[in-house]
Amino acid sequence: MAHLNGSESITVTRSKAMKVQSNLMRTMVLGAVGTVLAGGLSTSAVAADYPSKPIEMIVAFGAGGSTDTMARIFAKYAEEELGERIVVVNRPGAGGEIGWVHLANAEPDGYTLGLINSPVVEVYPFTREETVGYSLDEIRPLANVITDPGVLAVSADSPYQTLDDLVAAVKDDPESVVISHEGLGGDDHLAALNFAEEAGIDLSFVAYNGNAEATAALLGGHITAFEGNMSEAAAQIQEGKVRGLAVWADERVEPIADVPTGKEQGYDVQAAASRGFAVPAGVPQEVYDTLLDVTREVVENPEFRAEMDQLNMPINAIYGQDYVDFINDSHDRLKSLWEKDPWIEQ
Repeated sequence: MAHLNGSESITVTRSKAMKVQSNLMRTMVLGAVGTVLAGGLSTSAVAADYPSKPIEMIVAFGAGGSTDTMARIFAKYAEEELGERIVVVNRPGAGGEIGWVHLANAEPDGYTLGLINSPVVEVYPFTREETVGYSLDEIRPLANVITDPGVLAVSADSPYQTLDDLVAAVKDDPESVVISHEGLGGDDHLAALNFAEEAGIDLSFVAYNGNAEATAALLGGHITAFEGNMSEAAAQIQEGKVRGLAVWADERVEPIADVPTGKEQGYDVQAAASRGFAVPAGVPQEVYDTLLDVTREVVENPEFRAEMDQLNMPINAIYGQDYVDFINDSHDRLKSLWEKDPWIEQ
């Protein structure tokens, strides 16, 4: 056995250590490269096989409402394009928040799709900042499908024929006018607040769980007017049960073309409920693109469009990054309004 002195021993030890370290680094680099390659192959394989099982579509509101109805009709046509079932799952509660929490926390593999309702989905992250269970960064908007303009309506036997009539009544006796909405920060609530600001008045509000309750309250004489969406109010207006005082749009809309816009009457208010789709953030781009292509096919399908027309739901397609920008811009604008003058229960 050869004997080494102290300095030789240290040199050999260091040499062995450097060799071990070199081998370890080489192994790590090769392993990392292999992982990247495997990941790329895995993503491509997932995209190539997608979809290979049913897709869950989360609706953050109850069955039978306008959002749920649109979702189920869309799912029927999307199934034909995808070749897989789409299972609509209602997760109502907290004004939509419960459903959007489920969407944000779902596995980002393309097998969970959700309806998002603007402006409500944008406002919770700042109006419920301390308690909200999701952020917009956790949801990737896919495409808007419907933009349903807001309508302010009174009962058919109401003395109020125009917005000016209503404003005059409020100025004469503020407590004589009560308007309904379906939740703080929702499109109808914000529309009424914007109208009040334009008119320089303070309105009294009461919240109801949906248009059916609000309409019953209106016809029963419990409220002065209801603020809702065109798709929800059109049938009652056509049947003569209620009178539309204003539609909050750029121009008059079918099928309630006799109802003037707020702008025509001197109140420049625009408000609508936009209904579209989103996926959990992190969904592979190839899968996102597949869902985007399917959405385009459905929206352009004449049969789908005919069904939306029958339900008085105006199609307003906004795709991909344009829809992402739409949601983010709306969030920033509404947050700015909130910071200036937070809306509160009235």
